[in-house]
Amino acid sequence: MQRAELRTKTKDSLETTTWRNFAETYRTIYSHINSDLRKYGLTPPQYSVMRSIGVSESRCLTMGDIGKQMVVTFANITTIVDNLEKLSYARRVRDSLDRRCIKVELTPAGLRMFEKIRNSHGKEIEKLMKVLNQEELENLIQYTNKLKRRVTS
Repeated sequence: MQRAELRTKTKDSLETTTWRNFAETYRTIYSHINSDLRKYGLTPPQYSVMRSIGVSESRCLTMGDIGKQMVVTFANITTIVDNLEKLSYARRVRDSLDRRCIKVELTPAGLRMFEKIRNSHGKEIEKLMKVLNQEELENLIQYTNKLKRRVTS
């Protein structure tokens, strides 16, 4: 069904039709990514935390920094980190300069798992996104950033 037909059929505005399409696309891709990560016994949020830490220069981030990168609440980060600790993939450490500050680092097992997933998961994402050419990918980044700025400003 063409977009114009969909819009006429639902009597939604172009903005609403676009939003619904965007949300449906996100859910579809997220479901696919979730299936891919489940092979490793992880959820997308758990992998996101591992990735945030794994790609950081220090390989160690505060709970707040992780939360900012993932745009979720501190309570959610706490639960995700708790579950990664149960899997022996992460551990909390006190900052040596500020004992009130709690940081999270990946354990050696967590680093190995992150590197293993990063390669295969990255290829899976690239395979999914190959349907778009370079210009379309760059435009999509530009458009999604524009939407994020609208919501956060």
